[in-house]
Amino acid sequence: MIVNTKRFGPIHITEEQVITFIGPVLGFNGLDKYVIIQSEDKQHPFEFLQSIEDENLTFIVTDPFIFFKEYEFQLDPHWIEVLGVQSVEEVQVMAIVTARSAEDITCNLKAPIVLNRDRNIAAQIILDHGNYTTKQPLGGKKGEGSDVNPVTK
Repeated sequence: MIVNTKRFGPIHITEEQVITFIGPVLGFNGLDKYVIIQSEDKQHPFEFLQSIEDENLTFIVTDPFIFFKEYEFQLDPHWIEVLGVQSVEEVQVMAIVTARSAEDITCNLKAPIVLNRDRNIAAQIILDHGNYTTKQPLGGKKGEGSDVNPVTK
């Protein structure tokens, strides 16, 4: 199928690539079908989560464990059941990145996206514990983040 996107133009995707959010991305109720688009540079730690229902909606996402080595949380049994998780190998965790400018780039560690890669279903989950924030800076001192810029494609 062909999906029109504002950022990438028309893209060709298969049904197998469509990720269905069983819990919506916060603030975007009614939009539950997405596809992950990898950066042209395969070494780039950022990907794009593109809505296939709204051509204007694209999130920059990343694996939070790349930037925050101590990041951890226990997935609630409710979400394990709802997402149909059978093993840790089928789970992918992503964090939404917000780039306000090249100097102001943050990562939402408070509400990660948990994806069951085998079933292509996902949910954005709010963590009630831990000291994680929705605006954790990606740049900073060594070990606190990275100077990689997700704004570029």
